[in-house]
Amino acid sequence: MHIALFMDQHPHSLGGVQTSVMLQKKYLNRNGVQVTIFAPKSKRAVPDPSIKVIPSSYPSIGREYSVVWSLRKAAKFCQKQYESEKYDLVHLQGDFAAASLAIELAQSRNLPLVYTAHTNIDVMANKLVGKPIKILFLRFFTWQHATFLKIPSHPKVNNAFEYMEFIHRNMEKVIAPSRHFAQLLKTRGVADTSEVIITGVDDDLVKDIKRTVPTPQKPVHFVWAGRMQPEKRILQTIEAFAKAKTNATLAIYGFGPLERAAKNLVRARVLTKRIKFYGKLPHREILQVFADADVVMQTSIGFETQGLTVYEAASVGTPTLLCDPKIAAEMPAGSSWVDETGSIGSLAKTIKLANKQIAEGNTKRETLADNSWLYQSQISQKTIALYRQMIANHPKQSA
Repeated sequence: MHIALFMDQHPHSLGGVQTSVMLQKKYLNRNGVQVTIFAPKSKRAVPDPSIKVIPSSYPSIGREYSVVWSLRKAAKFCQKQYESEKYDLVHLQGDFAAASLAIELAQSRNLPLVYTAHTNIDVMANKLVGKPIKILFLRFFTWQHATFLKIPSHPKVNNAFEYMEFIHRNMEKVIAPSRHFAQLLKTRGVADTSEVIITGVDDDLVKDIKRTVPTPQKPVHFVWAGRMQPEKRILQTIEAFAKAKTNATLAIYGFGPLERAAKNLVRARVLTKRIKFYGKLPHREILQVFADADVVMQTSIGFETQGLTVYEAASVGTPTLLCDPKIAAEMPAGSSWVDETGSIGSLAKTIKLANKQIAEGNTKRETLADNSWLYQSQISQKTIALYRQMIANHPKQSA
C-alpha cells in the first residue's frame, strides 16, 4: 500500500501537525505502508527521499515555514513525481495549497481521498491576524482553489468553517483527532460524520520512561509546556499560580513570543524561587519531565483540537490540570483537575485544590494505569484498516 500525503508545512518544521504526521509515518512504515509526503520547504528540512519538497517561497525572515503561491507550478512539479510512482490512496493533512493539490491527484488518478482536520482554523486565524484580515485570506484561498480546480462557482465565505466545507465537501472520509472536534465539524457543517482517530504517543519513547522516586515532603511540582503564545494562556497561568499562594513549584518548558513577558511577570510577582524556565527540550526528555511531575498543566480554552500534551502526560501516568472541559471529557474519568470558568481567580482555586489533594495523597495516578489506548502502534492499526476499507470500496473507472 502506498499513500500520498499532502501538508501545508514541511514535516521537519515546528508544529503539532508536523509532529503528528511524522509519528503516523513512522508506524505506518513499520506496518509495511509506504508514505510519500508532499510539502513546502523549510530551513529545518533534512534530505529524505520520501518527502517531496513542493516549489514554495519563504514569506518571512525566519525561513521556518514557506508558502505555495503558484498552484500551477506546484502541480507541474507533483505531476513529474506521479509519473514514476503508483499510489493507492491520497491522505490530506492540510487546508490550503495542500488541499488543492491533493484533490487534483485524487481526481486525476481516481484515488480515494481522506482528510484529517487537525486545526481549528477560525480560532487560529483570529489569534494570528484578526477577523477582518482572516476573511480576506480565506476568500483569496477559496478563489484560488476554485480557479485551480476549475470549479464553476464558489461561496463568499465569512468564516473558516464555510471555507473548510467548500474545500472538503468531496472528501470520501474525514478524520478528526478528538470527539469534541468531530462534533464541532458536524455542528458547523464541515462533515456530517468523522472518524475519530487521535494522534497518540510514540511507543518507543514511552516504554523506557520511569518516574523518579519522589522525595518525601517535597512541595507539589507542576509543569507547563508549550509554545508561549496568547491562546496558550501562559500569563494567566502565572498570575493564577501567584494568586493561589501555595508552596508548590512550577517548571515552564517551551518558548514563543510571550517568553519575555512571562519571565518579567514571574519577577514582578516575586516568584523566581518557585517558578523556573527551562526552554525547549527534546521529546524524550520532556516525557521524562512529565513523568516526574505531579501535575501537567494545559491552560488553553477552545483552541486545541486534541490535547496532545494531555495524552503525553497520561501515557507516563501523570494527571493534568485543564481549563477546557471538552479536552477533559476525552480522558479517563477522574484523571484531571478542571477549571471550567476561565478566570484567573478560579484557576488559582483549582491549582490550590490540586496542590492540597496531592499533598494528602490523592495523586489521581491510579486513573491512568491503563494507557495502551494512547500508543501510536495501536492507533495506526485503525488508520490502516480505514485505508484498506476505502481502497476496497472506491469505485473503479470503467475501461
